[in-house]
Amino acid sequence: MSEPDAPASDTIASDARAALHRGPRGLSWRVLAFDSTGHGKDAVVVLLHGWPLNRSIWSRVAPRIAAAGLRVLTPDLPGFGGSPPIDFGRATVEAYAEEVAKFIEPFNARRVAVGGHSFAGYVALALAERRPDAVAGLGLIASRAAADSETARRGRHDTIEKVRVAGTKALLPGLPEKLVGARAAIEWRPQASLMIERARPDGVMAGLAAMAARPDRTAVFNSFGGPRLVIHGTEDGLIPVSEAAQIGPSPPDVRVILDGTGHMPMWEAPEATADAVTSWANSLRR
Repeated sequence: MSEPDAPASDTIASDARAALHRGPRGLSWRVLAFDSTGHGKDAVVVLLHGWPLNRSIWSRVAPRIAAAGLRVLTPDLPGFGGSPPIDFGRATVEAYAEEVAKFIEPFNARRVAVGGHSFAGYVALALAERRPDAVAGLGLIASRAAADSETARRGRHDTIEKVRVAGTKALLPGLPEKLVGARAAIEWRPQASLMIERARPDGVMAGLAAMAARPDRTAVFNSFGGPRLVIHGTEDGLIPVSEAAQIGPSPPDVRVILDGTGHMPMWEAPEATADAVTSWANSLRR
């Protein structure tokens, strides 16, 4: 595995092992599988995938962002893709956020913009609240700052039990149809189904538990002092566009609502998504 601060020319993939990695200056952290695309340390973009997906969802947007002179890091969150899981008993968005903070630190970036998709938006919010030194830009992509309703919490716990019994196939059919809007259904719903089926049940259950327990962080987003990003689709079948965070249109904040797009803007509208992320992250370089 390459050292985390090794330069990236195009895309470098790093697979993870279930162990702590010790790097320069004695820093230790849980190893997360990740891809690194592009160059630069002045402003690094960290894009976090949603539940129950993995880092490959960013493959269509990372090169376009990197072409603007930014380095893009796309890790697998613990328990997803190639990253070792968090214990179910300590599965909170705060625990995921701490793992992301440990992942970011060894890259020695001057300024880091963290964008989270769906579930990972909750992780990014927790990271901004608990480790403000680690987050210069905060982005929510098909996500929201509010907590779950009681009905939603019960639904997540019910799903945990279904996955415990039947594995991730318990999420099929149903979830892929909610993830991908109708316009992109033929191209991307089969990909979503395959990704869900291959997900680790322990990671899926831990993510559900973390989402159910998270607090409202609307105030965290509203008071964040750096550039903020909101990307949301009008046809999102999991988080209605009406629940997208509200920010003004003035730079350096960026808010993009994508017509006809569902819960996966990085698949369904990759160019518009990449351009919005680039505009947001570039403000950290000025």
